[in-house]
Amino acid sequence: MPTNTPTNLTRRLLRDEIYDTILNAVLDGTLEPGEQLHDEALTTWLGASRTPVREALNKLAEDGVVELVPHKYTRVAPLDFRAINEALFVSGVLHEYAARQVVGSLTEADRTALQTFADNAVDAHERNDLGALGPAIRDFFLAFERATPNRVLVETVESLSLQLLRFLTPREGLTAVEDMVSQITGINEAAQAGDAARTGDLIHALYEPTRQNFITTFRNQ
Repeated sequence: MPTNTPTNLTRRLLRDEIYDTILNAVLDGTLEPGEQLHDEALTTWLGASRTPVREALNKLAEDGVVELVPHKYTRVAPLDFRAINEALFVSGVLHEYAARQVVGSLTEADRTALQTFADNAVDAHERNDLGALGPAIRDFFLAFERATPNRVLVETVESLSLQLLRFLTPREGLTAVEDMVSQITGINEAAQAGDAARTGDLIHALYEPTRQNFITTFRNQ
């Protein structure tokens, strides 16, 4: 458990600010999978009262980041690789679908968003800022869904993003995440050129290992 109060928090704490702070601590490894979260330690660390902290924890539990067992424990949810495998498979399908639908009619704002997130991924890789690489990858692909008018599609992908972001935040043994940067650069170039078919094909190829892993895993069950 951290001991220093985060400098970005003020006396005007809100549930969402606390939520973001705890989530970021989970994503960067400050709070580890399975680590118990005690109210007293959290309120001291965050400089907040118990009520907004509990509200934030309840929302994190709804999002699958925290596990709450009344009268027993509150802890950072362990990484569920079965759920991550399922989420990767579904996300890959939806990213490809969205790209094929929208790339031919992207607005200037859409193309700018894609370019920004692709640049963020490259920059994070070059600076070896592994904590920033995962969010850049997530935001790049979410840009395709957000370019559609389909709010259900957007909400579905966003609902999967937190568990995927925990996986995409590079850790020891996950060097393949960094290798995605060159593939994202190619996908972005195809999207900027308005080539929906090629963009979709490149996303399909990127997710092919995940697709095969998903199929093999579930055939063996």
